[in-house]
Amino acid sequence: MKKTMIACVALLALAACDTGDGTTLKDPAVPTTVAPIDTTPLASVAVDPAVTAAPQLPAPDPVDAPAVESTGSFRLFAPWADGGPIDTRYSCDGSNVSPSFSWADVPEGTAELAVAFVDVTNLSNGQPFIHWIMTGIDASENTTSVAEGQVPIGAAQALNFFGDIAFAGPCPNPGETNTYRLTVFALNQQLEVADGTPATELLDLINTVSLDSTSVTGTHTR
Repeated sequence: MKKTMIACVALLALAACDTGDGTTLKDPAVPTTVAPIDTTPLASVAVDPAVTAAPQLPAPDPVDAPAVESTGSFRLFAPWADGGPIDTRYSCDGSNVSPSFSWADVPEGTAELAVAFVDVTNLSNGQPFIHWIMTGIDASENTTSVAEGQVPIGAAQALNFFGDIAFAGPCPNPGETNTYRLTVFALNQQLEVADGTPATELLDLINTVSLDSTSVTGTHTR
């Protein structure tokens, strides 16, 4: 009987054992099976999004270049009086050579200078007809002028509206008088553009980074 009971204890996972003497052992006290896992979904709990959302940090202030206050004293000097006639030498009827020009009181923070010569009478798509743009002019105190017909070392010229990478002088229609504007721009950074950059594109860039500018106008009649 003892052997029979030992066997029954060892086989708890099976059915209750018969001792052979007509007595049936009771089911073992330890359950032979594991209760099934309760798969009932947990009740959902409303969560305040403000609690679980990641904290929103304040956006950093943009880092701008130091503001440069214009003194208003930036000046340009051309071979003609402001508003006066432009010598035929600089026109398409003369040598068609770029004029000499000089400047004074460059604004603090200027990295380089640029120059533009445009016809404000002859508009192309709503903007002045561009005869000449040159960038990369030294803005140091050692340089205060550009000589007639010269392109300084390191400077670059745009592709003007005549399709040339050069200066193109005043050339109004016969019998007409047009007004032209020579402008020197003080830029807050070096543009490092190549010769042949389209004039409109380059002038837009110049206006974007310009700290200040100074102009002289002139007229020409054919």
